[in-house]
Amino acid sequence: MNAISGKVHPRIKELGLESEYPFASHFISTPMGQMHYLDEGAESGGAQVLALHGNPTWSFLYRRFAIGLSRDRRVVVPDHVGFGLSDKPDDESAYTLKAHIDNLEALVLHLDLRDITLVMQDWGGPIGLGVAARHPERIKALVILNTFGFYPPVEGMDPERLKLPPPLLMMRSRGLGDFMVRRLGFFERQVMSLATASKPTPAIKRAYRGIFRSPAERAGVMAFPRMIPTRTSHPAAKILLEETAPFIDQFKGPARIFWGLKDPLIPIGALAAWKKRLPQAEVTEFAKARHYLQEDEPDALVSGLADFLRTRVD
Repeated sequence: MNAISGKVHPRIKELGLESEYPFASHFISTPMGQMHYLDEGAESGGAQVLALHGNPTWSFLYRRFAIGLSRDRRVVVPDHVGFGLSDKPDDESAYTLKAHIDNLEALVLHLDLRDITLVMQDWGGPIGLGVAARHPERIKALVILNTFGFYPPVEGMDPERLKLPPPLLMMRSRGLGDFMVRRLGFFERQVMSLATASKPTPAIKRAYRGIFRSPAERAGVMAFPRMIPTRTSHPAAKILLEETAPFIDQFKGPARIFWGLKDPLIPIGALAAWKKRLPQAEVTEFAKARHYLQEDEPDALVSGLADFLRTRVD
């Protein structure tokens, strides 16, 4: 266990984020290194919330959730290895969907989380659902926030020739992609700005841009766009086809969908696919929110999630 576990992390103080992120840090060893996580609220009573971020964010994305929901229940928010306050191995090839699932599984088993409400956005979807497919008995409810969990993400797409938008193709390319993403911080500086409707405060900019201190620390950020499958033979596609999609299709428990309709990263057809796969889910659509809807509609999300937990899950 890391020596600073249970205290506010020094990096939070360096970035001047104590007021926005007033949480004690906790750590666990995973197959890829130390994973940082928040563990807020009561450890017993009611469903346990496990909130999962994507690229290039970290647990800071769920700061309002950790504060607003932990009054009544336990809220656990990890930083995937390669992000936030977790270790950031510089070998891009180490970052695979399976590796991220293995890391999260280690956390879930270490904390013995049960009656889990999975809150998932972006790559948090396939990572969280990968653990759910391995341990379905631990999962009580699903909350979907602009994410994906099956392949292809939209019905009618050719699974053997999945087309990606030009910006993603540039970021996936060798040389140019490494320069843009790893050296210039293109994802946290440009992509996040494009995919967030609200105007970030200086503190929010520091939180997402300052958390990475070098090109080497952005190996995990670089890995995610290159991890997007475009054929069924891709290792990530196999997990989506053979593990996460079957779990979703058999899941009959409580489900809730919140979706930003102006998302420039995930096509709107993915929302229709989620509605079909989770017909029991109530859906809230945010007309102006983009991909990072936790930044665009935090109050409505926390209120809606609290109501869902109280009326459908507990």
